[in-house]
Amino acid sequence: MTRTPRLGAALAILVALGSAAAAQTVTVTTTADVVDIDSFTGTVADLPGPDGLVSLSEAMIATNNTPGHQTVAFAIPASQLGWCCPAFDGIAVFHSNVGFYWRANDEATIDGTTQTAFAGDTNPDGAEILLYGKTFYLNADNSALRGFHGTSVQSGGAGSVIEDNTGFMNLTLFGGGGSIVRGNDCGTIVLDRTNDNVVVGNTAQRVRIWGFGPSQPATGNRVGGPAPADRNFITGYGTWNSEGLPSGTTVELFDTLGTRLENNWIGTTPDGLSQGNLASTIGIGFQGTNVDVQVVRNRIAGILGHGMGPHHAGQLFGWAVLISGDGSGIELAGNTIGLDANDAPTLGSVWGIDVGNPVTHPWNGTDVRIGSDEPGGGNVVAGHVLNGITVGRDATPVRMTGTTAYENGWLGIDLIPTGYGYGVTPNDPLDADTGGNGLQNFPDLAGASYQGGYLRVTGALHSSANGAFRLEFFAAPVCDPSGHGQAQLCLGSAFVATDAAGDAPFDVVLPIGAPAGWWVSATATAEPSGETSEFSACVPVTGSPATGVRGPMGTTRNYRR
Repeated sequence: MTRTPRLGAALAILVALGSAAAAQTVTVTTTADVVDIDSFTGTVADLPGPDGLVSLSEAMIATNNTPGHQTVAFAIPASQLGWCCPAFDGIAVFHSNVGFYWRANDEATIDGTTQTAFAGDTNPDGAEILLYGKTFYLNADNSALRGFHGTSVQSGGAGSVIEDNTGFMNLTLFGGGGSIVRGNDCGTIVLDRTNDNVVVGNTAQRVRIWGFGPSQPATGNRVGGPAPADRNFITGYGTWNSEGLPSGTTVELFDTLGTRLENNWIGTTPDGLSQGNLASTIGIGFQGTNVDVQVVRNRIAGILGHGMGPHHAGQLFGWAVLISGDGSGIELAGNTIGLDANDAPTLGSVWGIDVGNPVTHPWNGTDVRIGSDEPGGGNVVAGHVLNGITVGRDATPVRMTGTTAYENGWLGIDLIPTGYGYGVTPNDPLDADTGGNGLQNFPDLAGASYQGGYLRVTGALHSSANGAFRLEFFAAPVCDPSGHGQAQLCLGSAFVATDAAGDAPFDVVLPIGAPAGWWVSATATAEPSGETSEFSACVPVTGSPATGVRGPMGTTRNYRR
């Protein structure tokens, strides 16, 4: 009966010891890679060794062999900064000479910011700690690394934090999950077979999210977020081969599930005014099997690979968004694609959004949604050398909602026929032809005029028999040279049903108007399946509202030229 309180007292002592261990800080005091404690059994209690100094190798040996969560801090004398070479002047540089000790095998925080606190900001280009030519591994759960410069980091544990690092280092999460990568100025961020991670507030060249086949997708990862501080600036990645052909994907999705890309700037310099990499050829690239991916409120621009050398000089390459492989539930909503930070269409690609390029990148999946009915859910696709949106000959259904496409060199929307070829696909009786989105017929507009202050559009849809269709109406200051629409302003929508002959006349009063002299066009989307047509032929807006641009409920809206 007397053993219980003794056991309780023993547990209390153990808890106290554990708390003390968790609060321990080991301070590295030399850049020399010397180990004079036992490399297998040395603990925090054995530090410093006989030389009176603590190397980074010794710190990792000791923390790995000591229970609890320790912090590794740095206090390197100024005399040792940049000792290896002038390029690293002001940086504490560590070389690996004696073993593979650059690993947190027991949970720890490796805090390079403590060197800045100790010696001041001695490196104007970033942090003060550099592990030269090596990768630091966070193998244990709940570990963190911060304040390193130019040092690659790989985490295999869960709940890691990699933050506030600099110097174009590569950051990799491999396995584990639930980790945070934030506030880094780095090269490539890789999420490899890892789930439920958050990547926010970084400036990086590229992001890669990889699963391992459709049975082992990378699941639930988020890049960016709703707050301004969540935004990642992913400036662009690409290289040239020996013949000067550019190639590189800035955000790569391969075998993913439930990925969310939100509020990032992809392909531009951080100010959003210039192209970030002259060799990048794909802004967001879908490969393998991707399911339930949300690409929301991003600025995707500046993806325009420039050919080099005698073979490709003067040639341009690139897709802002290229959807290939297979999967389902791909949603692009509220993005600007081709606009700079001033919302001018100066940073377009060759192709804007390409769903299933029939020659090089086929799409064998389903349920692609470009735009949504949510406020701000429409995309803007503008300033591209060729098509704004291309739907490959085997791609269907691709639903387009509230998405405008203008100042593109070719069509705003181009559905590719089974026989291949670009350009306007004429309507056919009962819409029996085949190709991208089933080559859904577009509406035939008869006129767009102001009557009583409201914009009234008339016409007819001739499509498959006894079908339900959503019509969307758009306006632009000029008509495309093809005679079919580009769309700069979304005016509203209406629903029609075709009869047994495939005909559905319409007479629609729109909630939003357009200036006199602008041009109106329309699309048709089959319901409920979701195949959207190309833009219809344009008709000019005639007449004008009495004041402003009025809707049918008596509201007045101002328009922008």
